[in-house]
Amino acid sequence: MAEKVVVTGGSGRAGEYIIAEFAAAGYDVYNVDSVPPRPGSPSNSAQWWDVDVTDFGEVVNALTGADAVVHMAAIPAPNKDAEHKLFRINMLANWNVLEAAEIHGIERICMASSVNAVGAGWGQKIYTPEYYPVDEDHPTRVEDAYSQSKWLGEEMAVAFVRRREGKVQIANMRFHALWDPGTAKRHLESSGAAVQGRHNAGGFWSWVGRHDAARACRLTIEKEFGGAEAFFINATDTTLNIPTMDAIKEIHPDVKLKEPIEGFMSPLSVKKAERLLGWVPVESWRDGTVREPEPNDVEPQPYKAQWTR
Repeated sequence: MAEKVVVTGGSGRAGEYIIAEFAAAGYDVYNVDSVPPRPGSPSNSAQWWDVDVTDFGEVVNALTGADAVVHMAAIPAPNKDAEHKLFRINMLANWNVLEAAEIHGIERICMASSVNAVGAGWGQKIYTPEYYPVDEDHPTRVEDAYSQSKWLGEEMAVAFVRRREGKVQIANMRFHALWDPGTAKRHLESSGAAVQGRHNAGGFWSWVGRHDAARACRLTIEKEFGGAEAFFINATDTTLNIPTMDAIKEIHPDVKLKEPIEGFMSPLSVKKAERLLGWVPVESWRDGTVREPEPNDVEPQPYKAQWTR
């Protein structure tokens, strides 16, 4: 079992769930981020290293002695920055983490990818899949810089595994709309949830709770699957309050079905994550099971990583 786990981007709202998950499982967790965790954040339980993940030397230093790394640090959406800047930061951070992990011989790596690695959410027109449920074998049709950075990040992981075949495994986590309790509550209370969700076809009407996502990250470090693998990480239900097939028939009436989709079942398959990781999502916005991690009022313990030769 890996003992020291480094989480990049651990001060983020998803990263703090991941730190809490690993800490609760008994790991020695380090938060590598350029900003400190917020007051009361579960990330305060981890030592905070002030690191710029686009600085290779700082990343090499920060991963010293790590048994595993969960790489979450990135610009998280295409509307957060100019495309050229977003692409540069996300791709450089990916390479720095993977190269530093190779230098240190780290064998377990979990990377934040996205459902947008298939090009679904941010193209110029509604994405029409070749089949439902969409799985990891579905071809990619990315357009925007954010989706490119996620898709190419997955390809980069494959290349690094090729360099260390049999010595490293890398999970690319295709997260989707990481919801906290506030988001779930607002959606539940929204009278327009069906209408809004019905036309959110580019996102396959899917989402995931942050606790479920964090648990999936831990399982990628604990389970052995070998090589580089992409996993859709989303809830088994949709954001819709109408049957999924009603939305599919309206938006994509001609798309073929590989398997039946019943009730509110997500049209994104998580069977691969269940098969290789033993991961089954349990949170649902429908029944109030989306929850916050336990707060931690300890002051963050800063450590400024410096490049040493």
